[in-house]
Amino acid sequence: MKIVRAMLHEDGDEWLVNLSAKINNINPVIDRIMEDESVEGVIMTNKDGCPIMTNVNAAGATNYALALHRFGVMVQTCVKEMDPFDAVLVMRLHTKKKEIMVVPDPSFNIIVLQQARQKIKKNSEKQFIS
Repeated sequence: MKIVRAMLHEDGDEWLVNLSAKINNINPVIDRIMEDESVEGVIMTNKDGCPIMTNVNAAGATNYALALHRFGVMVQTCVKEMDPFDAVLVMRLHTKKKEIMVVPDPSFNIIVLQQARQKIKKNSEKQFIS
């Protein structure tokens, strides 16, 4: 890392080195997440909500990334209004078809898309014994 920093000519490029270091630390975690058979995709976005790494098609990744970035900003704002000392660690959105988890970070976001897990409905009918 020190060698790469010495090669940079502008201070503005240092964020790229720091982001690359964070991505290298997170890659094993993403690989472990992808081992789950219900996971359909993982999208890593920059702080502006643009996909930088994904295993989802580019159009889908861009749609999810931008929509969830806006949603994340709204959630962060709501949480800060309720308690200025609190922060969002994970956002989980459960729909009929999908379950979406977003892990926000100041430098990037990780979005995990997976199939919604079906809950087993118990039979609510009571059986009477005569």
